[in-house]
Amino acid sequence: MIRTRLPVLGAIALFLTLIFNYGVAVAGPKLTSADYVIPGCREAASLITFSNVGESEEQASLMGFCAGAVVGLSFMGHPYGICVPPGTTSQQATAVVVRYIDGQPWRIHEDFNPLAVEALRANWPCSLAGDYEPLPVALR
Repeated sequence: MIRTRLPVLGAIALFLTLIFNYGVAVAGPKLTSADYVIPGCREAASLITFSNVGESEEQASLMGFCAGAVVGLSFMGHPYGICVPPGTTSQQATAVVVRYIDGQPWRIHEDFNPLAVEALRANWPCSLAGDYEPLPVALR
């Protein structure tokens, strides 16, 4: 009886190992990485936004995510040292983020939001003076 159980248990262990290893091999992209978000940012920064009739829902979602994050940081960025000049368009702000991230390709796998903060602060810096609480919702 024990001799017949060992091959069966070994086969089950092998099967479970293959299943779990296969799941690791096909893990999806990190949805918060700049690498994942930047294609949508490029589209959002483009002057011909929404001209691609065949866009997928995922592309449109990434465009919206990027534009929303950049506009939110631009609007509420003072606590992070970001002072976007009045009249700046969302396309201009998004283009700043795209240029900044594209200029540092070795950082493409980092989280998008902190890189966007850096980009906006580098382009439109202002003093951090004042009693501002960080806005964790805008960053994470």
